[in-house]
Amino acid sequence: MTVEMKERVVTRAIIVKNGKVLLGKREHGQGVNKYALIGGKPDEDETLEQCMVREVREEIGLEFTNPVLIRKIFDDESVPGERWWVYFFKGGAEGDLLLKADEVLEVIYVSRRELGEVDIAFNHREILEEFFGLR
Repeated sequence: MTVEMKERVVTRAIIVKNGKVLLGKREHGQGVNKYALIGGKPDEDETLEQCMVREVREEIGLEFTNPVLIRKIFDDESVPGERWWVYFFKGGAEGDLLLKADEVLEVIYVSRRELGEVDIAFNHREILEEFFGLR
């Protein structure tokens, strides 16, 4: 008996401020208590850019500005039994932080040098190393 794996779509925000990238500590699910890029799944009839803006607003209260798609990957390793198309958008953010407590425990801004000191979920460390030019 073969089990068919469903392909899913998720977006991730690389929010840059003063040369550092924002990471949120996950409250639940895969990667709980680890840091990850903010993001989520698009709603029906929502573009990837609209999803990215909405997810950043919902999870951390900021307005994601000037989203630019910088990378698309196929990930079949981060969540066992699932395959994901992951779209990474780079941009800035404006406003005041307001964390959605059942999603994000805290946020930090991480520099290129600090990457090795942070417990990062999924394949986000590799994505950030590439972003910072370490790969």
